[in-house]
Amino acid sequence: MIPKFRAWFGSEMYDKPVVYDGEFYLDWRDFENGKTYNGAVLMQSTGLVDKNGKEIFEGDIVRMHSGELLPVKLHHGMFEPVCYYASRAFGRVGNVFENPELLEHPDFREEIND
Repeated sequence: MIPKFRAWFGSEMYDKPVVYDGEFYLDWRDFENGKTYNGAVLMQSTGLVDKNGKEIFEGDIVRMHSGELLPVKLHHGMFEPVCYYASRAFGRVGNVFENPELLEHPDFREEIND
């Protein structure tokens, strides 16, 4: 599987293919023109979709069946919490950049509760 990424740059989410050649380019036209985006934050796709068929990326916030809101993170080579649970058991409700208000929501948890 070829890793898929999206990028947060400034105040916009960029979900087109990202090119990396020692520098970050948001698409092949930028690559050809030498326009880099090294301030961009990359988020890797988990390769999974939620219960609504939306692709899940690192940095997304998902609502678990328990009602908890959890951020998707790469941890020890696995995307948590989506590697622990069937991805179709939860829904993507936003991401940490476009929906920072979710980080203050009473149901938001930084880590998985065991």
